[in-house]
Amino acid sequence: MDATPRFSHDTLCFLKKAARQKREDWLEMHWSEYEEVVLEPLKNLAQTLKSSLGHLAPHYNFPQKGIGRLKRSSKSAAQYGGGIYKDWVSYSAARPRQSRFETNPNVFFLINTEDPKDPVLIAGGLYMPSSRQMKLLREAIARDPSPFEKLFETKDFAQSFPKGFSDEKIAKRIPRGFDPDHRRMDWLRLQAFFVWKPYSMREFYSRDFAALVVRDSKQILRLNKLLEQALEGRAQVAVPKIKPSALINRLEEIERIERKSDF
Repeated sequence: MDATPRFSHDTLCFLKKAARQKREDWLEMHWSEYEEVVLEPLKNLAQTLKSSLGHLAPHYNFPQKGIGRLKRSSKSAAQYGGGIYKDWVSYSAARPRQSRFETNPNVFFLINTEDPKDPVLIAGGLYMPSSRQMKLLREAIARDPSPFEKLFETKDFAQSFPKGFSDEKIAKRIPRGFDPDHRRMDWLRLQAFFVWKPYSMREFYSRDFAALVVRDSKQILRLNKLLEQALEGRAQVAVPKIKPSALINRLEEIERIERKSDF
């Protein structure tokens, strides 16, 4: 019998139930259930990501402790609204931040019961670039968008993220200083450079779910490498090969609450 911790329907039910609670000690009273349906499966996913991707992204931090926290501080609850407990959990892996004002491209996993359409998803890239980062990325794309085009056209990447960059955060106007007839004006207008995809409940409950997340995360690392090179001002010669809306509102809330997360 496979004893590997797995997510289940009970995971989503527990998160929904937690969000309705008013008692400060509710989680302690239901700790064993929390460990079984939320914490242990999330820890297993975090360990799988670290063991499978660590050698591909040696400078990334893959957190193993302090993940899966549900209880919110009274300050966060007062500032952002909501109850004592969250109805979502997330996991983020990225290079350590060098500036309090800028984040790095990351791999981001989210379980969000407030979104009935896409409650489980993976995302990656740079979700909240600073004005400096946005300028660097736009300039890199204006000079030569082909590294990103080639990546998005590869079979493995297209299978994971067929739409390429998400267009959910896009400027209404053409950025100043850029050719309005540029063939990639759709990318130059982006205000965030990320990809994302939802998982079906069948995939989420599967014993192979962690492997699916690893598969998609490998493709995100390919994108992140291109983004990092653009931010560093280095031209990309070849694409590296490695063997939301409700979504937007929720991710912005997570970014405000979890300052260590860079998605």
